[in-house]
Amino acid sequence: MLQCFLLLEEEQDPLAAAVYRTMLSVDKFINYTHPDGACEEGPSYWGHAAGKMYDYLQLLHDATGGSVSLFDEPLIRNMGEYIARSYVGNGWVVNFADASARGGGDARLIYRYGKAVDSPLMQQYAAYLSGNGPGEISGGRDLFRTLQNLLYEKELVYTGQVYIPPTYSWYPETEFCYMSNREGFFLATKGGYNNESHNHNDAGTFSLYLHTTPIFIDAGVGTYTRQTFSHERYSIWTMQSDYHNVPLVNGFAQAFGPEYKAGNVRFNSSRMEFTADLAAAYPAEAGIKSWTRSCRLLRKEVRIEDTFELINPSLPNQVNFMCWGSVDVSVPGEVRLEVNGEKVKMKYDPAVFTSVVETVKLDDPRLSDVWGEKIYRVSLNAGQVQTTGKYVFIINQDK
Repeated sequence: MLQCFLLLEEEQDPLAAAVYRTMLSVDKFINYTHPDGACEEGPSYWGHAAGKMYDYLQLLHDATGGSVSLFDEPLIRNMGEYIARSYVGNGWVVNFADASARGGGDARLIYRYGKAVDSPLMQQYAAYLSGNGPGEISGGRDLFRTLQNLLYEKELVYTGQVYIPPTYSWYPETEFCYMSNREGFFLATKGGYNNESHNHNDAGTFSLYLHTTPIFIDAGVGTYTRQTFSHERYSIWTMQSDYHNVPLVNGFAQAFGPEYKAGNVRFNSSRMEFTADLAAAYPAEAGIKSWTRSCRLLRKEVRIEDTFELINPSLPNQVNFMCWGSVDVSVPGEVRLEVNGEKVKMKYDPAVFTSVVETVKLDDPRLSDVWGEKIYRVSLNAGQVQTTGKYVFIINQDK
């Protein structure tokens, strides 16, 4: 819209009024975003969200000779760097909400954005994506983006910058947290609330990668239909907490709505530990006084701990883990996973849980193109009803 006004309107006053109107609209989008800059919808939407915002801001900057510019604002930089920080490697990204697990972003767009906000991280990441070599230049139907990509192409190709992934990324308002170590683990966790953009009921879930390969996964979302954006959304299995890496408590799954959320969400960078109380993410009928989930990344293992206190529970708890590849639960107390040659073992207390594996067939190409014909849900079912307790799951690389 801004581009059209700048090209077509020749009278100064109507042009100023039109430009101002576009600024008000973009302000609404910027003001919706948390100060930490995370994209609630996930990396798949970044190019249509922060990426489009950047194109607008660049055009506005150029049209006003730099008189109107937000590129020094920390929020704008944070929104840009989200795309680099959400990249795991080898084409895999952290895909909370409706995002696909595959992606990475447009290298040229990311480079231009990084230059504008003076982000070495974005420029290095863009150089990594491009491979410092020529590639197809396209902005789709966006002429401005295409021309800008052409303008910066030579600079990107010969930048020679080296991408060094951050050890951790913490988004305190959106409540996303990513941690990685030298042993090859990348742990992504979230708190949040169950009415986010493109929401899944998944407060407290996590995804785990080994040497960039997803092990414990977020399935993502299938092909959009009328049902996806209707009152029937949460009848779709991909939207339900039962098919994320969170517990079923006293027979209750998480509920939809802004009031259903994680609480007391914290990240301790010295311990590489994310914690959140999931009690409020479940309906009151679940009778949860507290359910504190801790996700900690150590040098050679990941520890998931659930410490809880319930009020008059009537059913045993169930803790679910989504995965793919090959799954072996033949040994009590162990879940062995292998994906593309990467092997992981999760240990649990066999005196507390029995394991059940459900095969989830994928007949939707938007899912099967990523994961293949099927994924699995490993459910650890508690044998007894407990008012208080602590569950510990230890995940390490298997031989």
